[in-house]
Amino acid sequence: MAMKTYTLFLILLLGNVAFANHYHFVVKETSIERLCKSKKILTVNGKFPGPTIYANKGSTLIVHVLNNSKYNITIHWHGVKQPRNPWSDGPVYITQCPIQPGSKFNQKIILSDEEGTIWWHAHNKWARATVHGAINVYPKPGTSYPFPKPHAEIPIILGEWWKDSVVEVLNEFVGSGGQPKTSDAFMINGQPGDFYPCSKHGTFKLEVKSGKAYLLRILNAAMHEILFFAIRNHKLTIVGTDGSYTKPLTRDFIAISPGQTFDCLLKANQNPNNFYYMAARAYTNAIVKYQENNYNFNNSPISLPYLPSYYDTPSTVNFSASLRSLASKLHPISIPTKVKTRLVSTVSINLLSCPKNDTRACQGPNGTRLSASMNNISFLTPPRYNILEAYYYNRVKGMFGVDFPDFPPYVFNYTDDALPLELELPKFGTQVKVLKYNTAVELVLQGTNLVTGLDHPMHLHGYNFYVVGWGLGNFDEKYDPKNYNLVDPPRRNNVVVPKNGWIAIRFRADNPGVWTMHCHIERHLTWGMQTVFIVKNGHKPEEHILPPHHMPPC
Repeated sequence: MAMKTYTLFLILLLGNVAFANHYHFVVKETSIERLCKSKKILTVNGKFPGPTIYANKGSTLIVHVLNNSKYNITIHWHGVKQPRNPWSDGPVYITQCPIQPGSKFNQKIILSDEEGTIWWHAHNKWARATVHGAINVYPKPGTSYPFPKPHAEIPIILGEWWKDSVVEVLNEFVGSGGQPKTSDAFMINGQPGDFYPCSKHGTFKLEVKSGKAYLLRILNAAMHEILFFAIRNHKLTIVGTDGSYTKPLTRDFIAISPGQTFDCLLKANQNPNNFYYMAARAYTNAIVKYQENNYNFNNSPISLPYLPSYYDTPSTVNFSASLRSLASKLHPISIPTKVKTRLVSTVSINLLSCPKNDTRACQGPNGTRLSASMNNISFLTPPRYNILEAYYYNRVKGMFGVDFPDFPPYVFNYTDDALPLELELPKFGTQVKVLKYNTAVELVLQGTNLVTGLDHPMHLHGYNFYVVGWGLGNFDEKYDPKNYNLVDPPRRNNVVVPKNGWIAIRFRADNPGVWTMHCHIERHLTWGMQTVFIVKNGHKPEEHILPPHHMPPC
C-alpha cells in the first residue's frame, strides 16, 4: 500500500469564505489500527485526529456535543478566551460537571481577538490523548494575513500513542504512585511514521510545489513531552503562536510544548528531485515530496533533519525567548505597565511519604509517591461538583478556599542541587486566588529543583498573557524586572517555565469567571500542578457573567 499522500489541504480566498457557525461533535469509541494492533479509542465523529473547526476572528459558534461513549467527557477550547463565558470552557469539575454517557451539551464558543491556530481537546482524565483537533481562526472578511498569502495550509498535529488503552495506562499510573508508562509511538497527523512497525503505509506525506509557500498549522497534542520539529534542509518562518501573530522569525527548528500552537511558513525551495523528512523528537517522522519528483521513495536515500537533544532546556529557552509580538498598527498589543497585583508561584515536583512495605502504590523515589504543586499546594479537583457553579450560585460551602498564597510559603534557594527533604512534602487543597475585575496582574512562575528540575508548560484558561521576562536560576525581584520586554513581548496562553528557571507574565483581569492555570504535561496535572483564578464581576452589566439555560448535571 502506498503512503498516505496529502496535497494542498486547504486553499483559501480570504474575505470570500463563509464558515459554518454550528458544529456537531459525537464522542464515541472507534476501532483504530496502529503499530500492528487494533484497539478502540475515543474519537469525535469517528476521526483521529478529530475534525477541524474553521472560523473568522470575532465569530460566535455553537458546538453540539453528544456523548455516545461509555465514559464521562468534557471539551475545552484551548486558546479561546471565552469573554464572560466560562460556562463553556470545559475543564471537568472546574467550570462544569462532565457530559455523561448518552447526554449532550451545547457549548458556545465566543472568539474575540484570537487569530491563527488554536485547538480543542477533552479536559477530563487523559481522554485528550485521542480526543483533539485544530481550530483555524482566519482574519475577518475583507482583511488578510499580515504576511504573503500562502499557496496552501497544512495541519501538523503532533501526538502520542499507546498500544494499551489510555484508561488502563492512567489507572496503572495513578495506582502506582510512580511515573506513567512511556508511550509506544509519537505521531504526525495520527500516523507514527515509517520507523515504527506496521506504519510505513500510513506515514504522513506532504506534496509541495517548487517555489510555493505553505502555511503549516502546527500543534502539540502530545500528553507528556516537549517536542522539537524540523524539516530537512528547509527553514521554518514563525508568523504566529497560540492564536496571536508574531514578528517573522526564521529558524531551522521549533520547540513546541504540549498545548502550544505555531503558524509557520515553509518555502518549497530545495532540490525537487529529493525527498525530505519532517520529524519531531522524541521520534516521529513524515515525508515532504515535491510534485515534480517522479522518483520512487523506497529507492531514494533520505536523511533526518537536525534536532536538539531530548530535554534540551537551553534550546527551548533560546527559541522561545526569540519570539516577539507583531505589535503593528493593525495588530496592536496592550501590556499592563502599572501592576496592581504581584504574585510569585513555585512550580515543583514533590514526594509523598508512604506506609512501610506498600510497594504496589509507592513506586516513586525511595518508596514514595510522586506529586506536584504550585506554591507547595497540590491541587485537589472537587470530586462531584464544579467550582464555577459553586461560586456563582453560592453553593456547596467549603468546597474551595480562597487562600492560594501570593508568594511561596517557604523562601529558599529554589534551584539548588541539594534541598532539604522536608521541602518536598506538599500540602493538599482546593485553593483559589480571587482577583478584582480589571486588575493588572504580574505573575512570576519559579521552577524548583525539588525532587528533580523539569520544564513546565503552564497554560492559563480565559486569557492571553504577555511573557515579559525569562531567566535561568532564581528570579531576582530587584534586578530581573529591569530587563523586562515591555515593547513587544510574545502573547501566549501557554508558556514553558524552564528547568530550574523562571518566567514573568502580565495580564489584565478583565474576563470575569473561574479560570484554571495548570501544567500541560498531563502527568504533572494529574499530580496536582494546578490552581484557579476567580475573577470577580465588574460594576457594569457587560462586565458580568450570565449562566446558560442548561449545564451538564452533577
